[in-house]
Amino acid sequence: MFLNYHHLRYFWVIAHEGGLTKAAARLNVAQSALSIQLRQLEDNIGHPLFVRKNRSLVLTEAGQLSLQYADSIFQIGRAHV
Repeated sequence: MFLNYHHLRYFWVIAHEGGLTKAAARLNVAQSALSIQLRQLEDNIGHPLFVRKNRSLVLTEAGQLSLQYADSIFQIGRAHV
């Protein structure tokens, strides 16, 4: 499995912002581009990271685990800057 930093960062922001619209605004990218990046990450991992519920995105079990790892990765990165 190959992880792209941008895919992981986009996933991390989507998860923390609670959806694609807010994440796209924060990242200053088109929502459609962000959706494509998320889909590529999910395809690479082999599991969906979110499910749609009432126009919202909810983390799956794989998404929750991935978010824990992403939080750790980005926390370590901030500590070494």
